[in-house]
Amino acid sequence: MNYHLNEHKTGYSNLLIAIFLTILTVVTRVPFVSKYLFEWDSVNFALSFNKYDIAMQQPQSPGYILYVYLGKVVNSIFHDPNTTMVFISIIFSILTVLLVYFLAKQMLSQKIAIISTLLLIFSPIFWFYGEIATIYPVESFLAVLIVYTSYQILRGKTRFIYISALTLGIAGGFRQELIIFMLPLWLYCLHHHFKDIRRLSTSFIIFIVSIMLWAVPTVLFAGGLKSYMVSSGHFAASFKTTSAFFGAAPTTHILMDTALLSWLILGVGFVTAIILVFFLLKKWKTILNFEMVKNPIFMILLLWILPELLFQIFIPLSKPGYILTYLPALLIIAGYAFNFLSSDLSRKFSVSPKSILGCLLIITIILNGVYFLYPYHFNSEETWETPVSQMNESQKIELGIDMLAMYNYEKIYKNDKNTEMHIQTILELSNSDPGSTMVVVRDITREDQGFSWRKSSYYLPASDNYYFLDYENSQFKSAKMTSNVSVFYEKNDQISGFENETVVIPVNSSIKRIVWIMSDKSEFFKEVQSKIGLKVINLPNGLKIYYSDINGTDMNVKINNFIFKTSQT
Repeated sequence: MNYHLNEHKTGYSNLLIAIFLTILTVVTRVPFVSKYLFEWDSVNFALSFNKYDIAMQQPQSPGYILYVYLGKVVNSIFHDPNTTMVFISIIFSILTVLLVYFLAKQMLSQKIAIISTLLLIFSPIFWFYGEIATIYPVESFLAVLIVYTSYQILRGKTRFIYISALTLGIAGGFRQELIIFMLPLWLYCLHHHFKDIRRLSTSFIIFIVSIMLWAVPTVLFAGGLKSYMVSSGHFAASFKTTSAFFGAAPTTHILMDTALLSWLILGVGFVTAIILVFFLLKKWKTILNFEMVKNPIFMILLLWILPELLFQIFIPLSKPGYILTYLPALLIIAGYAFNFLSSDLSRKFSVSPKSILGCLLIITIILNGVYFLYPYHFNSEETWETPVSQMNESQKIELGIDMLAMYNYEKIYKNDKNTEMHIQTILELSNSDPGSTMVVVRDITREDQGFSWRKSSYYLPASDNYYFLDYENSQFKSAKMTSNVSVFYEKNDQISGFENETVVIPVNSSIKRIVWIMSDKSEFFKEVQSKIGLKVINLPNGLKIYYSDINGTDMNVKINNFIFKTSQT
């Protein structure tokens, strides 16, 4: 009788906590969502909802086919890709929070579970990605789901041998690297059943079949394995810009690892980072004791964090969103550390552990909230479109802080305002006739907050949209241009690309003006100014839009190695 009563109370308590966590996540997300597609990849996903084509970067490789088709379903309701993806981000933020609560409760205690989920909800990085059109909250949830289903195996629930295999395999259809990084954890949870050949064989069959369910369609849609591998080549090539092991400068590698450290600190929160360091210094002998390998909870957390963290240290990646795979594990450890510290301080100062814990949590939440919501304005937006080689030292510091330490609502707001201002300004220049305007976008330092070619193509589809790369502005690409130049073109969802020593840019007789999104500190700018002529529009945030009125002028002008030539249509 008492057992059933306690079980009912526990279920009721879990329900109330789940409702509270859901409401808290919703009210901290909905008021601050982005209004426009945030970055290059966001546009790729948005375009893929209409037409799935990896070769056209719709989306970028490796394809994310299950995320795209989830987006297609949701988009049939909203009919707006940005709203669709933001909605998905919020929903999966909620699901991640709830699953972390139940996982941490099973692993440690209800108190630690509540602490961990509060830290996760107010984690600046987790909060930031829950507000924009991105896949990372989905990836975070799937990582937790893999851990949760795998942990159930260790709890003696043998049916989860099959459920976890299915979960791990299907997760790869959303993000393929989840299979690689979470496989050691899954195998560890299976090792207790290594003598049960029948169950293990069945689980591996389920695992392989669940991978094939999304891998085969992905390859077929890409036009076959060879075409798929070609489309996916740029991902590995990108390592050349960040990893010293693939040819990047050691200073660049160190800079990227510094960025990773800053993102980890932002991910857990400033106070939490200090508490974690204190906890590690206090318990390092216990943690390094070889006997800890016999502790399944320790091993699960270690195998959850270590594979991807080591990869990111040696092969640095360019976005803080990648840490969301293992951030929940760090915050479960942080929940334990908060509980430990409050008990430790209670003994020293004769104050109740609850009071200390409450103060620590309140301070953490307030500081994280201030960081995320306060409208910092220390950086100069004009540096977003200034080549790094042309920046002075103070601008480099501003840019570095912005890229390493600023992931908050102000960043989302500025992105929205910049996108909106560029669209409205270009439409006004076109007299609401986008077909009369050619838009030429140069590579910019900040593709997310500037106005990238991908955004221009998406929001101004009726214009001729060009993206230029040459020796001067390709320093962040996997292969810096030398003698050749590269051009990408898009209009009305039709994409083409060219690379050669010189590239002819056809200027139709219907084109009345060329809009230039470029730095005024480049040689390219000087050539345009002297050979074609420029007018300038100063935007409120310090950025500038340049344009040239050509109005049917017969053109045959060489700018760098791009030849603008009038063509009759």
